[in-house]
Amino acid sequence: MISSSSISELGDQLRRGAASCESITAAYLRRIDLLDARLGSFTYIANDQALTAARAVDRLLATGIDLGPLMGMPVAVKDLFTVSGMPTKAGSDLPISDLVQPEGSFVTALKRAGCVILGKTRMSEFALGGINFKHRVPWNPWDATTQRTPGGSSSGSAVAMAGGLCAFAVGSDTGGSVRLPAALCGVFGYKSTAGLWPVDGVFPLAPTLDSIGTFSATARDAAIVASTLTGRPAPVAASLSGMRLGRPHALFFDDLAPEVDACVRQALSELERAGVEIVPIDVPEASEIDTAFSRLVPAELLAHLGRERFVSGKDVVDPVVWQRVSHAFDLSATDYNLLVERHRALCEIAEERMRGLDGWVTPTTNMLAMPLGDYATVDAAAAWNALSSRNSRAANLFGQCAISLPIQTEPAALPVGLQIVCEARHDSKLLSIALAIEDVVGRPPSPDLSGFVDSGAASGSSVA
Repeated sequence: MISSSSISELGDQLRRGAASCESITAAYLRRIDLLDARLGSFTYIANDQALTAARAVDRLLATGIDLGPLMGMPVAVKDLFTVSGMPTKAGSDLPISDLVQPEGSFVTALKRAGCVILGKTRMSEFALGGINFKHRVPWNPWDATTQRTPGGSSSGSAVAMAGGLCAFAVGSDTGGSVRLPAALCGVFGYKSTAGLWPVDGVFPLAPTLDSIGTFSATARDAAIVASTLTGRPAPVAASLSGMRLGRPHALFFDDLAPEVDACVRQALSELERAGVEIVPIDVPEASEIDTAFSRLVPAELLAHLGRERFVSGKDVVDPVVWQRVSHAFDLSATDYNLLVERHRALCEIAEERMRGLDGWVTPTTNMLAMPLGDYATVDAAAAWNALSSRNSRAANLFGQCAISLPIQTEPAALPVGLQIVCEARHDSKLLSIALAIEDVVGRPPSPDLSGFVDSGAASGSSVA
């Protein structure tokens, strides 16, 4: 089935003639029709545009033109990215059409690689946090009975990937917006080093920290996507024997849910048996995370939107977003410059703290996907946003690259993520480490999606 096929397997089907790009794309569109009424991962489904692109791919293949490993892969793109012919709202009802840039180089790279864009995925308003009240929150596929937090802000892309609605998905990560939803939805999430891919054509949250990321079923698929879109050699699994991974013993391992603690302990034990040395380290600068994210991030969003536009739209903007951005109303230019300078200094400090280590290892988040109804007030939602992304924000503040790898095992009935962090510009090394760890810990189970089937669209259809 398409939902369980890897990028390599789908590509092999195309090249053997066992399936056409049009038939694969149509199958994904049927699956979206079957499941997404309840999952709510897409805000815009580009049926006609996707099928037209798929037919073009088939014509190229028929003439012997092969664009590479991503040719014909149906992809879901976060609504922060401009895609020609599709609406871009950045998750907001605030009028922003004058701020939306033309289609940028990353989306252009997807198209040149032969990807078929299925549509735009739901996101938290302006990518700020993971819970909104004025906008629909996608339904985490791991519980059809109770709506649980999918994480944010790239929630729609994570849910689409977990639901098997695309071959891979695209998101952005400013403080964990790829890794957190990847962990809570049980998929692989990759946050690139800021600047690896240009962010032109991506509606900015905080340009100082913004980076592009991807969701995939496996580390192997993520490595294929990254190598194809960067033009770099495909990473291969690193040797775990003799690898040294730092384990920060403050903050990152505090207040873990019992299931998270058990899964992480098991994963670390398996890595040690495979020859990895887990090295206790101190990262005291992580205590500065809250200051940076409560001031720097909202200040940069407010600067892009314009204070007048934002204030005049108070009744339109989600109250969680309003509360966070309002913290920047009194930030002086001097204080803002100090924050940016401190970020640059922290990037250098983190690079020094990584010396002698291949990377850091932590839980991606300290919690499982919690019932959304537990966060019914602005203060509760804001507290969840801060706590759930505590472990992921550090990589953005320190200018690093990072992944979240699913490691769910008994007794956890919900997904758990293991985070690996490498220093800036070492993305290929990071993915090589992820490939090796994936080989050791294996692939987790998939969610039971039968409870999400839209009976009105389910005639003659089934879902695994």
